[in-house]
Amino acid sequence: MERDSELIKKYKVDIGSVEVFENYMIANLNEGITLTIDTAIELIYIADIHFSTQEFIYITCRKNSYAVDPTLYTKVAEIPTLKGIAIVSDKIVDRNNLNVERLFFDKPMMLFESVTDATDWAELIIG
Repeated sequence: MERDSELIKKYKVDIGSVEVFENYMIANLNEGITLTIDTAIELIYIADIHFSTQEFIYITCRKNSYAVDPTLYTKVAEIPTLKGIAIVSDKIVDRNNLNVERLFFDKPMMLFESVTDATDWAELIIG
């Protein structure tokens, strides 16, 4: 997948993998996990390493099916440098879940059908 931004670092974590770029991080999470504040701690740590003083967008590729505890969003919304979340999926269930997830997150949250569209949006938001 071609991206304008260069890969800074790739991580393998218990719940999947994460790629870090200049203005965003892209997570590919494992099938069947439940994303909670406890399981997301590694993702939060990676964000803190790379984006403690720089604004960023979190992009999640929902190729695999997994559950998200929506109350997680109230916690991650407290990360001051996190400016939004992009969800990449073409599944109807993710489109429907987005309306519920947005209730818990007071920053921009968008659904895209491709990583390219999500990264373009991230670059637009961060500038």
